[in-house]
Amino acid sequence: MTTELLDLQRAVNATMKRVEDAYHRAAQAAGLSDAAFDILYALHMTGEGCSQTRLCELCFTRKQTVNSAIKRLQHDGTVRLEPGPGRATLVYLTEQGHEVVAARILPIINAELTALAAMPAGQRAALANALTEHANSLVERLDAIGDDR
Repeated sequence: MTTELLDLQRAVNATMKRVEDAYHRAAQAAGLSDAAFDILYALHMTGEGCSQTRLCELCFTRKQTVNSAIKRLQHDGTVRLEPGPGRATLVYLTEQGHEVVAARILPIINAELTALAAMPAGQRAALANALTEHANSLVERLDAIGDDR
């Protein structure tokens, strides 16, 4: 590897870690665990009646973590579960859940949108394309490591 690529990777990692830490702090400030924050965010963005399997996909989190967080949110009165098609269980926000989302999740989404709006339109498109291209390439290579064993 060249020094230039290693320096670039360090910068990318540092930037990603900064963003991760900022979301963690935002979740803490909202009084939520990272998993609960991700679930409430996903329910708001995708609409209600989301299966736990779909929440795992949207939150990039293991089933055990999502299940535990949903149980806590259900206990807190933030979400309710209802039977869905087949064996699926669907997750819905309660009235209290809608209030939590309005007070704790929407300000974060607004901050995300404001940060994007602060960039010129061309840079926003380039950012989205570059992040997608990098993620696709990295995932492909990381997945291949498991295939080599």
